[in-house]
Amino acid sequence: MGLTEAQARAAGIRVATGTSQVPSSSRGWIHQAGNDGVIKVVADADRGVLVGATTVGPAGGEMIGLLATAVHAAVPVERLRTMHFAYPTFHRGIADALADLG
Repeated sequence: MGLTEAQARAAGIRVATGTSQVPSSSRGWIHQAGNDGVIKVVADADRGVLVGATTVGPAGGEMIGLLATAVHAAVPVERLRTMHFAYPTFHRGIADALADLG
């Protein structure tokens, strides 16, 4: 949802990206095999907000709502990083992707 990395770059945005494999090793034991996926966040590095995100996997539809809200409300990445994500859920992968932004 929002802009892809390529679209953001084409729009002249200084892009930062972060990815997370789902489930991460800390959640793999509970979600078992067959639940693999990825979360990718695309940020405007100058403004410090997300401009797009992608989720692929069995819980992607549940996670995209949170990411869509963050993009459309221009929630600062630093504020997103301080959120508490339920454990053990796939949503914790969003925190991992945000941490990967650098």
